Order: sequence, then structure tokens, then C-alpha cells
Amino acid sequence: MKRQFSAGQKHIAWMMSAALAMNGALLTGCEASSKAPETPEEFHAAMVDRSVVQLGNTCRLNAIMDRAEQGEDITIGYIGGSITEGYSAGAQSPDCYASLSAAAFQTTYLKGGTVTCQNNGLSGTPSVLGNLRASTELLATDPDIILIEFAVNDGGDYQYIVAYESLVRACLAQENQPAVILLFTYMENGHTCQENQQKIGEHYDLGMISVRDALVPELESGRMTWDTYSDDDVHPNIAGHALLAEYIARYFEKASAKKAETSYTIPAETLEPKLYENAALLDASNLKFKDGAWAVRTTNSHFPAGFTYQRDMENAPLAFTVKTKELFIVYQKASSTDYGMLGVYVNGKLEGIVNGFGSNAWGGPAVDLVYESDTVQELQVELKMLEDHTEKQFEILAIGVTGS
Repeated sequence: MKRQFSAGQKHIAWMMSAALAMNGALLTGCEASSKAPETPEEFHAAMVDRSVVQLGNTCRLNAIMDRAEQGEDITIGYIGGSITEGYSAGAQSPDCYASLSAAAFQTTYLKGGTVTCQNNGLSGTPSVLGNLRASTELLATDPDIILIEFAVNDGGDYQYIVAYESLVRACLAQENQPAVILLFTYMENGHTCQENQQKIGEHYDLGMISVRDALVPELESGRMTWDTYSDDDVHPNIAGHALLAEYIARYFEKASAKKAETSYTIPAETLEPKLYENAALLDASNLKFKDGAWAVRTTNSHFPAGFTYQRDMENAPLAFTVKTKELFIVYQKASSTDYGMLGVYVNGKLEGIVNGFGSNAWGGPAVDLVYESDTVQELQVELKMLEDHTEKQFEILAIGVTGS
């Protein structure tokens, strides 16, 4: 979703930029004298400064800032889960961190142009789905700056590491050479995938921002409590979203002051030996299929061209042919036992079972890798309910493919 900014929003961003300028001045004084923070303002400034894990190679970002100075329009793209979408503050609302940080960028760095905030956050989704969505959603508009946020939605499994690097590399490889920045969010119980994702950021020499690194010293010292940042165990409240926007603005401030490198080269070697490259989503709008017992509709507004199982159609399979290295099923996962199990048959063989029921599921999208090979292959795919689940429900939101 794209957003441009009203005069009121720009005023809020101006006030935030002014606060950051004060923080920067305080920090400069602290750094010059090696004086430990003493006042609330100094502790806040130190927290914001701590959020910047690594500036990385700023060549691309400095070039974009130069264009902004010359009056060009700039698009900032955000991709992540519910935090990026704006949960608690309001989905894509003026109070979510994406809107606030984009508005602050416009106030601080643009001279005559306009910043477009392109918010591609989607609740409950990990980088596996983010990588599949990126080509048609995030990257289709050629954003100039991209922020990636999946640290609390991902797990530690290898699949997430591969998907995250795949997404990072796909963003960097765009012809318009966007600046890519990684934002590591954090849960109250300590969960974050920062360690794995930071290794990827270091390999690609990217800018990185950490909520954990900023908040934890404040929480442990008692200068701040978790409910200042969040009303649950993960989602920033309105004040928390404002903090995230401050962290991002501080990164931009530091990057703009850094002497720019003259070039940036994507590392020839990937960190992981195998990536989910050229990833894309297919649905009824771009897939040749035989519908069988499946109607073209879903209850998920983000995936309107998916497929819903019809129990009165004798379990006839949804059938199609695709060329791919990996095959993913994107589906609706719910805590209701009305949802059953789907069999995935590839070239006549059962290759995977996808369970639409999850005891902790909330009814949002999920994604399973059901088939993979070393080369792109043409696959004859049939999707049908398992024989003892034909009276259950199931929604296929999309089909994920790679390598084509």
C-alpha cells in the first residue's frame, strides 16, 4: 500500500527530526567527553544511538539522498509482518513506524519532491512468504529504499535463513539499485532472529537496526518498562512505533554524515549454498489450472484469487503444471478442527501433506515447502484433500515457485 503525507503528518515528522537532532547533539557531547548518560534525555539519546547495529556500505543510500536533495521523488518500500503492517497503531496508519519514518525522511532530506511510503507488511507472515511476495508487490514499483522486518516472524530453521537471504539478494539485485536496510524487531520473551539475519547483513555490508540492542539495557536498568513500548508481547504500541521511527531516522542521520563509499558490489558468493531465487506467487489470475472441487475465492482479502475446497464436488483435484525448483503452498491456517489436511501430489506421487489446522493458528496465511530439486523441472501437480479429510475445509491462497 502506498501513502503520501499531509501537512499534519509532515509536522509530526519535523518534530521527531528536531528531537533526533537534539539527541545527536547530546550524543556528540557524550562521545567527545566520554561522559556517561545522566539525564533522561541523555539516556534516550544513547538508546536511539545504540539501535544502529551497522551503517554498512552507504553508497546507494547517499546517492538516493543526493537525488532527494535535487528535488526528485523517492519511494521507500517496507516488507515484514504485522509490526510493519502497523498492528496496534493501525494498519498502514499515519502512526505506524513505516508512515512515520517515511514522513521524517521527506521532512529531513527532500527538497521539493515527495516520499511515497509503500507498506507491504502482512500480518503473521515470515520471510519465506515475503520472498515469494516480493517480485509482484514490493519490487514491482522499483522502491529506492527498502526496509526488511521479519526477525520476530521467522524461526531458527534453515528454511527461514535461506528465504531471508534470498529476499535480501533479490532486493539488492534490482536494476534501480535500491538501498536495503534490515530492521530486527524483538519480543518480550527474548525471541528474535537477529543473530541469523545479522550474519546475512554483515555478508552483504548492509545497514542494520536493532530493537533488542536499543531496548534491553533500558529494560534491565528499570529506566523503561515493556508496556511503554508494547501493549502485548510483541507489537509496538503508538509510542513504540514512534521509537522504531526514531531508530530509523537515526540510521539515516548517521548514514548521511558518513563519507560515502564510491561503489557497492553485491558479493559474488552467497552466504548459503542454495537460495530460493526468482521466487513468485501463482494463483487463478496467472495459473492455467483445472479447478476440480476448488472454487476461485478465499476469505483472505490479500489473496482473492486463491482456491477454496468445495465438499460437494467428490474431492476432484486442483491440477496444474508449473516449472520450478521449489514448490510452496500458501494456505489459510486456523485453530478450528473444521480445517483438514491437503495432499500434494507431484508427477503422480504424494510429496507432501499440508495441515490447515494449527492449535495456535489465528486464521492467517501460512506457507509450506512441499517439493524441491536441484534444477528447474516441469511438474504435474494435483492438490486434493486426504481421503479421511474430505468433509473438512481448506483454502489455498497461492502457489509459490522459484527458479523460473
